[in-house]
Amino acid sequence: MVKVLGSMALAVLVATSVRAQPAPCAACAVLVLSPAQAGDAPERLDGLRLLLRVEASAPASEWADAFQSLRRRGGRVGFDVVGVPDSSSPLLTAGGDALVLEPGHGDPDTIALALQRAFVQARGASTATTLVLAGGPDVIDALNARGLDAYVDAYLTLGDGRDRDAGLRHPVWRATPLPSGGIARLENVNAILISGGNTRDDVHAWSVPEDPAMARRVMGAAAALQSWFPHELVPIGDGALTCAGTALPTFLNPRTLDRVAIVSGCQTSARIETAAATKDVDRIEIGGVQLARVRSEAGVAETTDVRGARALTVEEIVARHQAQAARQTSAIQSSIAAGTLTLTFEAPGFSAPITVTSRTTVFAGRDATDVLQEDVRVNGAAYRASGIPRLPIIEPERVAQLPLAIALSGAYRYRLAGRQTVDDRSCYVVAFTPGDGRRSGFAGRAWIDTATFAIVRLSAVQTGLSGPITASEQTDDYRPTDDGWWLLARSDVRQTYEGAGFRTPIHRLLIVDRQEVNPADYEVRRGEAYASGAIMLRDTPDGYRYLQRTGDATASPSTARVVGDRAARVRTVLFGVLRDPNISEPLPFAGLSYVDFDLFGTGTQFTGVLAGSYAQAAFSSPSLFGTRWRAGGRAFAIAVPYNDRLFDDGREQYDQNVRQRPAEASVWIVRPLGSRVSLRAGYAFSFTQYRAADTTSPAFLVPADQIVHAMRIGVDVERAGWQLSAWWAPARRSGWRAWGFDPGDRAHGATFQRYGADARRSMAWSPRLATRLEASWMSGRDLDRFSRYTFGTFDNPLRGYPSALVRYDRGAVARGAIAWAAGRSIRLDGFVDTALVHDPGFGRGYRSFTGVGSGLEMPAPFGLLVAAEWGHGFQGVGTTGRRGTNVLRLTAYKIF
Repeated sequence: MVKVLGSMALAVLVATSVRAQPAPCAACAVLVLSPAQAGDAPERLDGLRLLLRVEASAPASEWADAFQSLRRRGGRVGFDVVGVPDSSSPLLTAGGDALVLEPGHGDPDTIALALQRAFVQARGASTATTLVLAGGPDVIDALNARGLDAYVDAYLTLGDGRDRDAGLRHPVWRATPLPSGGIARLENVNAILISGGNTRDDVHAWSVPEDPAMARRVMGAAAALQSWFPHELVPIGDGALTCAGTALPTFLNPRTLDRVAIVSGCQTSARIETAAATKDVDRIEIGGVQLARVRSEAGVAETTDVRGARALTVEEIVARHQAQAARQTSAIQSSIAAGTLTLTFEAPGFSAPITVTSRTTVFAGRDATDVLQEDVRVNGAAYRASGIPRLPIIEPERVAQLPLAIALSGAYRYRLAGRQTVDDRSCYVVAFTPGDGRRSGFAGRAWIDTATFAIVRLSAVQTGLSGPITASEQTDDYRPTDDGWWLLARSDVRQTYEGAGFRTPIHRLLIVDRQEVNPADYEVRRGEAYASGAIMLRDTPDGYRYLQRTGDATASPSTARVVGDRAARVRTVLFGVLRDPNISEPLPFAGLSYVDFDLFGTGTQFTGVLAGSYAQAAFSSPSLFGTRWRAGGRAFAIAVPYNDRLFDDGREQYDQNVRQRPAEASVWIVRPLGSRVSLRAGYAFSFTQYRAADTTSPAFLVPADQIVHAMRIGVDVERAGWQLSAWWAPARRSGWRAWGFDPGDRAHGATFQRYGADARRSMAWSPRLATRLEASWMSGRDLDRFSRYTFGTFDNPLRGYPSALVRYDRGAVARGAIAWAAGRSIRLDGFVDTALVHDPGFGRGYRSFTGVGSGLEMPAPFGLLVAAEWGHGFQGVGTTGRRGTNVLRLTAYKIF
């Protein structure tokens, strides 16, 4: 406490005219003493508040005995600490009545962070402890400017006696020097009767005198007066106690209806009376002052406290949550969570989402957090691999400062967004965004239980992403255990991955079936996981890493696995056959796919596919010259020509059919505009070779090989798992000339425009069921036969319809896919596609094209994954003119 009070005793003299002042309050006093003075305390303290004054570095051996001794005598004992204890100090977890921290002077940032941690740990150990910050006005102002006012319940102002009128948020404990000559009357009860307020917020701190005899008298008197002068006495006139006809200073206890008076100028033998009639009066002398009390015959009054609880600010809610989290972290040494993890994403060449499922067990201990994955299945087929899997770990970059964690003020901005009920729990809704212009962080909302201050739900989107994950949104739900700890029950993560040449939504769904807290066999079970052949990962500061088995049969469980590198390259052999009505013969293909996730150590992704008749290469750079700009590119070519068929009013014009063979190369740059929005701009070069088909009329002028230069500008938005895009692509042909039977009528301009919007979403409903939805709208200006949109096998497919069968200048398309793991080794896929487009070859109005399909995926010998797909287009027209077309594809993959 304050040095000036170190040698002073309790004292404020009660004025002779007590009625003009607030009622006295012995319960408002808190006495400060050293551990050595505990022996001077009386045997009965009757709820007297005491603070043991100790240094922050003092070991428990210096104060623990005194603390327990005073508590056994009925005292409400806390601590007055000089300095800031470190996190290992037992002062923070002793659970006293109050904890007063007097940090002194120093760097405000350093002191504020240390005080936050200390107060959070203390509140986590006991929510009943009153947390008090002691210091001069300048120190308190500097610390409050750094958000410390959210962590305390009161202030003890030192120096100039500053009080609550200075605009502080919390009550101010008073430390008032003794009046002149007060020391001489230490034995007088007036030293205890505080006049200056008597509510529960009016706390007055006094130092116990160093003289043992005086200390015993002061503490004895203070303890005896606790029941006589509690909080919130009310001065009364009518009904006051009288002595020889003279009214005494009398006060009413509104809770018990007892009346207590200070007997001044009344002889000991004189009768004390009430205004109405003589009553039995209790009389006592404490410290030379006589007191009288008349007990109410009504007993305890039925009173209503109309003060109400002060509404917490958002900063105080966050601080109390931090205390709950600290308490839970301190109590949980280890935990084992078991459940299922489902990962869904799209990949080039797969019509339905790829689904990876596993039985997942999370071992969370003080030393490490490890993840065990068993029964891993890819599209329902068991994944068997030795060593580190060839599957890459794709996750966003780590954020240095998490929301709701202890940090210097300014790391996040918080806003109270009201209250909501989640799972029958009343919750504060706390909205948060990164503060101080920080680019990397989280923005979202936390639902904090109003009773326990535990997180019930947390939903956040990551900001400032610069890696291949361009958007990441996560919603976590927590449930209480039987012991009252709140642990993760469900985690739903939706991300957008910007790969080499393609974008895909990623959906991660973790459902926890069982949580075990501090299991006795934790180390044994984790050691068994290390020794198993299952896939394991470890959470490291740089992200998740695979745990590789050492192969040492004599290794201990703790050394049976070591952290390995991420898989950086994936090679896939693929082969199969495609049956498309517009391709004259079944088209076999075979080749090699190569994916490099860290090309030349630059972080650039590269993918290449060479499949005989089809070739593709793409790259994606996570950052251009260290900026938030990203770059990408893609090139593809088809070696086998296929038919471009012309229809006039629904009838095929065989004499105008053309053989075509396309190729394209494009590059683009992407700049995030926020956590959910990105701007995309690029250039595309396309070349299409045209030749006459077998049925083409000699009089039909085949178009020149088409060379198109196009610019594409678009905006990408990610929201709740949806990928939304809007784009515009003006284009110009180079060397374009008139074509057809009457070239003069078909001399379209060399320029045209395309534009449109699309939306897509993949979702894992359970480990066995996944879906994908996609919708798009497209239109344009100055589009002719060879610049219109078309459905194709390799690009913009429509289930069951051959390549280049339908060419349209505007319209909308919707696609749906469902994947179901029917057994332990078989996955069934279902597809429904529909389009409403305007194709001039089928008249002036819009036409509907609907297709359905199915697929089967299953493992095959030699580690192959075989996929068979069939699609039927109801409105498709075959080469023979029959309505209804079928497209078949059989593909086999092997990853190595």
